[in-house]
Amino acid sequence: MRGAGDARSGFLRARSAVTAAFATHAILSGSLGPWIPRLKSQAELDPAGLGVALTGYAAGLLLGTRVAGWALRRVGGRPLVRAGIPALAVGFALLALPRGLGSMTTVFVGIGLAAGLVDVAMNTEAVAVEQGFGRTVLSMMHGTWSVSVFAGAAVASAAVAAGIPITVSLAASSAILAATSFPLLRWLPTEPEDGPPASTAGRADHPLPPAGRVALLCLVAAAAFLTEGIAIEWSALYLRGSIGVAVGLAGLGVVAFSAGMAVARFAGDRLAARLGGIAMVRAGLAVAAVALGAALLVDRFLTSILALAVMGLGLGPVVPFVFRAAAAAAGARRDGTALPIVVTAGYAGSIVGPLIVGFVANSLGLRAALTLPVLACGVAAFAATAMQDR
Repeated sequence: MRGAGDARSGFLRARSAVTAAFATHAILSGSLGPWIPRLKSQAELDPAGLGVALTGYAAGLLLGTRVAGWALRRVGGRPLVRAGIPALAVGFALLALPRGLGSMTTVFVGIGLAAGLVDVAMNTEAVAVEQGFGRTVLSMMHGTWSVSVFAGAAVASAAVAAGIPITVSLAASSAILAATSFPLLRWLPTEPEDGPPASTAGRADHPLPPAGRVALLCLVAAAAFLTEGIAIEWSALYLRGSIGVAVGLAGLGVVAFSAGMAVARFAGDRLAARLGGIAMVRAGLAVAAVALGAALLVDRFLTSILALAVMGLGLGPVVPFVFRAAAAAAGARRDGTALPIVVTAGYAGSIVGPLIVGFVANSLGLRAALTLPVLACGVAAFAATAMQDR
């Protein structure tokens, strides 16, 4: 009995540590949006300059996910998370200091770099918890991330509304998050020295070679992130411009989509144990495609809100299971885990997707442009054969 109790205690500590990493990363990320207008004014940037600075964040993010594989091989996920979380907090605290385009862009690149590294490392640690204790937690961790993003945005919005100076708010929130999360991070699991165990993805009877499986996982991740980015960044404009809802109601699309995604992620681990991960991913992508397609055809406010909520429910479990499959594919990759490249593909989709929608909308209209995520989800549903249930 004592052995079982020790194992449960170890699992709870490890899960708490990974939860702290996901929550801190998300709260910091969510706090950025409400401060963007203040940052733009303080740094004396025009809209083009702000776009350049934010592009620096995207570039740093992609760079961070790409170098994460090398960093994981050198030091492992646990040290990366323990060092990366405080570094990320410092980066956000420094955001209030720049007074020009060059310094603002530099800080954004640094924040993106730290965020990308931590993102890959904390997902690696979540997979290590699953492998070490035989309990699925990755979907729940992503649910925690989704809820924490809203928490960070809400706190930052309240600070903006209260007129708290940006230097005080960012420094205080960053210090509090770093101080409260760091003690928990000592419970992060230590990965085995011989690397993650090989999975069924590495068996010789699998119809695809390792490179093919990883490529399909990248495609699924890019489609999921692309659809999520478009839903968050374009749904309000679609509801306002194409359907004609009031300004105060246009934001409900983002709320509905995000709420559906969070619910699905918290329930994803248990549902996958009953239905199977591949079945959930295929069904989720298909449901997301059908829901958005129906909303574009029906063209009604309530239908669109319901469709966005269903899209969130369908997409919610996809990314966690893609990441798990990418980690499992490491058994076939002697140069390290496949997780960094799959995460990079996902972030690339979230950046490129909304950008393509903007260009297509200029030529053909927003309704036509929003068929892009419908097609992406449909294609990804077929590509989901790359993932193997564990």
